[in-house]
Amino acid sequence: MIIDALYLKPVGILTPILQVILIILLFCIAILTQYSEYIKTGKTYGRYPFRISTFLSSIYEEIIFRGIVLFGLLHITNSIYAVITSSLLFGLWHLKNHKWQTRSQTMYQVVYTGLIFGPIMAIISLWTGTIWIAVILHYIHNILADLMRKRKVPFL
Repeated sequence: MIIDALYLKPVGILTPILQVILIILLFCIAILTQYSEYIKTGKTYGRYPFRISTFLSSIYEEIIFRGIVLFGLLHITNSIYAVITSSLLFGLWHLKNHKWQTRSQTMYQVVYTGLIFGPIMAIISLWTGTIWIAVILHYIHNILADLMRKRKVPFL
């Protein structure tokens, strides 16, 4: 089941090749927009140092929290507990960002990712049977959140 979630599968009009193209395109958009911000401010996404892992986080977080934790938990518990547990762990994962943001920003991010964003991505992963749609949506979310941050719209 875990391995199955890591395979690209057609989801609606999103064929596997289209999913790969979207992921590559969104990855490039994230790098280009954040490199521009880094040149201007010395930070990416308004708070982080320039590191390649920042741009890969949409991929590796989905692999870890949806691919391994969520689908792994389905072997020992039901989908509701799997969604709740994987989402709460995903939220706690964001405590690592305390080095680059204020305490209130970190707590907001932990609560938001654990109670809102994590469950949405978990449900999408369960519904599609793959993590790659969640990866695409994670990239889109991060890009939109950055645009809203720049416009001072509260989002994340």
